[in-house]
Parts: sequence; C-alpha cells; structure tokens
Amino acid sequence: MKKFTYLFINSFLVFLLVSCASVEDVRRSTDLIRTDNELTRILEEDRPVNKFDAEVDLITLADHAKSEADELKGAQGKIPDAIAYYRIASTAYWRSGNINVVNALFEVSNSGTDLCNNLGDKAPDRDCLFLRLVIPFAGLEADAKDKGLSGLLDSVNFNDDNDTKQEIGTMRIIKDSLIKAKSLVEKILVVGKDDRLLSHSGMQKYYCFNAQKALDYYNSTTTVFVVKIKEFNDKFPNKSLAPEITLKEARALRILEKEIPSFCK
Repeated sequence: MKKFTYLFINSFLVFLLVSCASVEDVRRSTDLIRTDNELTRILEEDRPVNKFDAEVDLITLADHAKSEADELKGAQGKIPDAIAYYRIASTAYWRSGNINVVNALFEVSNSGTDLCNNLGDKAPDRDCLFLRLVIPFAGLEADAKDKGLSGLLDSVNFNDDNDTKQEIGTMRIIKDSLIKAKSLVEKILVVGKDDRLLSHSGMQKYYCFNAQKALDYYNSTTTVFVVKIKEFNDKFPNKSLAPEITLKEARALRILEKEIPSFCK
C-alpha cells in the first residue's frame, strides 16, 4: 500500500509539473504575442497623438520585454522567444526617444544579437535582422533629429570672409560625428550582404527603405561638409584647419567600403 501511495504521489507530481510547464508555455506564448501587438498599437496609434504618454508606455513595455527575455535566455528551447522579446525591447526603447534608456537599448540589442550568433543558422531571421540594425539606425536617427549635423553645418559660413573660433570648433565637432556616423552606415551596409537574414521580400523591403534613408542622409551631410572645407581653403588660402581637418580627410569620409545591395536598386 505504501509503495502504491508513493508511486501515485510521484506520478501526480510529474503530471502537475508537466501541466504547470504547459500552462507557463502557453502564458509566455500568449504574452509574447500580446506584447508584440501592444508595441505595434503604441507606435501606430498613440505616438503621433500624445508623445509623452507614448514614451512612458514604450519604456514600460520595453522593461517588461527585457525582463521576460532575461528570464528565458538561459532556458532550453526558449532562446527564440528570448530573442523576440529582446527585439521588442530594443524597438520600444529606441522609439521612446528617451536618452535615459540608451544604455538599456544597447544592453538588450547586444544580448539579443549574442543569442542570434549562438544559434547560427537556426536563429530567427526577422528578429535577428532587426537586432543587428537597431543600434546603427537609432544612432543615425538621433544624429538627424532636430537637424543635428545639418543644423551645425548651417551655422558655419566661411563665405562671409570670417573664420571664427566657434565655426572652426563646430567643424571639428562635425568631423568627429561623421566618423562615428560612417561606422554606423557601414554596419548597415554589411548586413545587406547577409542573404540568410534578407531571404524574404518583406525583410528586404524593410532593410532597403531604411538603409537607403541612412545612406542618403550620410551622403548629403558629408557632401556639405566637404563643400564647407573647400570654402575655407578658398577664402583663407594662407590658413589651415589641419591637422584636425583637411580637405583630403573630408573627402575620405565620403568613401564607403560597401555599397547598397543591388536588390535595393
């Protein structure tokens, strides 16, 4: 009788654990879908109407997704779900526009990308594609916001025959920013060579639109930068911005190692 009771209890415990695991799997699966849908809803509905409320909602959503991802990333068979949560978190942190969550954005993006790399060919294409692009896209968007470098370039005018210390200092700041921007653009273009991540037409369309937008912004900004350097050299032939800035260095910034993929043209 004792043996029967022991076996019965053990069998019941196993059944209970399996049932709980199944319930938890269903809960997480449902939560993942709901969280993803909520992200879409906020981006499409709330953000244009009430920026502050949308920012709070996005950060709250991102914190939740990050928490779920952190819990799942070490669980067997749950890595794809963790990656999906990291993708949601990175999107929400980015689109919140809050500078106070930049570190969290880098953390979730890097964590998700590491999981993608560990899975190799078994990694979920869409989520891993976005995780590789979110940081360079976010960086370039932050640079372009409120006219960014374009606004700084507009503040420099060497054609008035005056080269103020402020203008020269501004050109040095722009050069440093363009060096960072060039690295971001090149990272975006490198992704275009990864056929696995861009195997679907939807992902190609997403990539091409954003990659072309980033490239156009970078090219237009560097073009104006080169023009400003040339203006300085023409107006002040006996002066030099070197060693900090030279026309040769400015033109070199326009040369990228990669081109936008042919399927985007």
